[in-house]
Amino acid sequence: MDRLRSEALPKQYRLAKRREFVHVYETGRKQFSRYAVLFFVANGLPHSRIGITATKKSGKANVRNRLKRWTREVYRRQREPLDIDAQSLDIVINVKPNAADTSFQDYSRELTRALERVVSLARRTP
Repeated sequence: MDRLRSEALPKQYRLAKRREFVHVYETGRKQFSRYAVLFFVANGLPHSRIGITATKKSGKANVRNRLKRWTREVYRRQREPLDIDAQSLDIVINVKPNAADTSFQDYSRELTRALERVVSLARRTP
């Protein structure tokens, strides 16, 4: 019987420590979208990493967790099509409070556009 392959984002592709987030905030560039603010900086690793934040302004814990799940899912789906790993970026996505009132399709479309702009800007930056 075939074992199901996990589609989870491996830990090595995630930012976890506060100092990693602070480094991206202080040295990185910003990209705004309707539902999120994306910070990004080159990381020197063979792959990109992502960090996600959602403040209490977004809603209760279940709402914040849903928004973070949505963000991980969009990122996971777009990693290969946008060739995000080739750019070797650390990306921090700060979810805006207005994202709590939208649908997944709307959120996904907007975040995909923002990720496209991040990859495009990263390619142009030496």
